[in-house]
Amino acid sequence: MFKNEFNLNINHEAFLHFKVDQAKHIIRRAFEVFGGGLAVAFSGGKDSLATLHLAMQSIGRNVKVIYNNTTVEFPETVKYVKRLADEWNFELIMTKPKKPFFEAVKEVGWATHENRWCCRPYKEEPAYEVISQIGITAEITGTTRTESIYRRYLKPIMPPRKEPYLIRVHPLYDWNEAEVWEYIRENNLPYNPLYDMGYKRIGCWCCPLNGPSHYKRLKKTHPSLFNFLMEFKPPHPVIMKLSNILDKSHN
Repeated sequence: MFKNEFNLNINHEAFLHFKVDQAKHIIRRAFEVFGGGLAVAFSGGKDSLATLHLAMQSIGRNVKVIYNNTTVEFPETVKYVKRLADEWNFELIMTKPKKPFFEAVKEVGWATHENRWCCRPYKEEPAYEVISQIGITAEITGTTRTESIYRRYLKPIMPPRKEPYLIRVHPLYDWNEAEVWEYIRENNLPYNPLYDMGYKRIGCWCCPLNGPSHYKRLKKTHPSLFNFLMEFKPPHPVIMKLSNILDKSHN
């Protein structure tokens, strides 16, 4: 190994350790301020896994962990979240919406980029209801600046802009994807098995905002879920496009 390469690796490792220390400091400071009113939002994804591990390293296993089950989570994700709660021995609070997702789709149709009607009743409202019931005033998330251009101004602690008045704490605000994976590998953390199947996002498996590549993969890894969407009415917009492409290729 050349000297410059060696120094680069040392500096990179030191920089990650600096970010880890910084993230733990943010979490500890939040706990000092909010105490039992602090919870961790856990999606079962890589970012929230690193965040949860950092939180437990910083403030112990008494932290409350909130997982939103939209009723259209991958089966592997639900099993993974429950297994991790058992293995790591943390308090898992699982929320659920008022009605199954597909019932709502039959009533109002699929969500679109212009009308993302599903996020509020299936992600936000169930969580807010539980949060208000158990007295949560601040939530630690795995959100990072690199996720999208809309989050480039993310700060470690963000005040609420609307009801419910919940403080957001972002210990990984300046991390990138490579650093998250390096932290997971370095600490030998058990991550969601969907990543090894090639999925980049592990949220709602039928989200119409996912592109065709997601559903081509779904057909291979979860044929029963794919076939369910093929038969479902109203037709799934992405599945419908894929079906048309396949039909044309056979003609």
